[in-house]
Amino acid sequence: MKAARHPRLDRRVRFASLLSFSVSRRFDRSTLGILLVVPLLAVLLGLVAYPMLSAVLLSLQAKSAGVPGQFIGLANYIALFTRDSVILEVFGNTILYALASVILKVIGGLAMALVLNEALLGRNFFRGWLLLPWIVPTLVSALTFRWMFDQTGGVINFILSGLGLVSMPLGWLATPELARLSLILANAWRGFAFFGVTLLAGLQSIPLELYEAAEIDGAGVWQRIWRITLPSLEPILWTIVILSTIWTFNDFTMVWIMTAGGPSYSTHLFATYAYQIGFVGNQLGYAAAVSLVGTPLMVALIAVLAPRMWKEE
Repeated sequence: MKAARHPRLDRRVRFASLLSFSVSRRFDRSTLGILLVVPLLAVLLGLVAYPMLSAVLLSLQAKSAGVPGQFIGLANYIALFTRDSVILEVFGNTILYALASVILKVIGGLAMALVLNEALLGRNFFRGWLLLPWIVPTLVSALTFRWMFDQTGGVINFILSGLGLVSMPLGWLATPELARLSLILANAWRGFAFFGVTLLAGLQSIPLELYEAAEIDGAGVWQRIWRITLPSLEPILWTIVILSTIWTFNDFTMVWIMTAGGPSYSTHLFATYAYQIGFVGNQLGYAAAVSLVGTPLMVALIAVLAPRMWKEE
């Protein structure tokens, strides 16, 4: 006959087995979590940390293509802020270009979303059609706008002359003020569709009962937009504003194809100015310093705007 086991001993054995199972399960989960995070960390280190560190090291050197770099410390940055008379103009151009473009994208995208959110005939067709500015490659958009704003054969001057608004063709890309305006309009046209589609998705998530209750209380169209629509879209709006500001701040293709930073340096941004210095002037170290000098500004902008995305509604 088998000896009878004590009940307390059985309970201790079961407790020990459950505890070991729980510890092993927790260990398995933590191990799985680490294994899942490792690829992401590798991608971040390879695509973000390593290029950023390489750019910082390059900015501390006197480096030309095909020649070994010579470490010179902060000499490139000192020269940038003391002897470079163009950097302040580049800084102002970048701020103006990013700020004005994003404002126009917000206005155009919000208007597009409000219109396409209504029950209109052929609404789905127009939703797809208005995505074209975002779908078309930047190269095609830039070449098209360069032709449209051309002084002699451009369609903009042709229309203005036909309407009798100008007596002589305007040098859209040959005058500093008009060249800046042309770039801002081109960039805003390309980017407003992204705002429109994103905000349209946000509009469709707002409960209709809120608008019905506001209408019963006597709220007008603008009051409903101001009191219901905009507060409901605020997290989405700040998110796309941050993304678009970063993209616009670092824009290169549109500006380089349309004006190449001209006339003179009136439309140069940090990206185009660094490209001209590095690949045209063969001063890679100095170009790296130019490209990095705007980084603190972007970090400060994100630090100011990001908390607005996360605040409680």
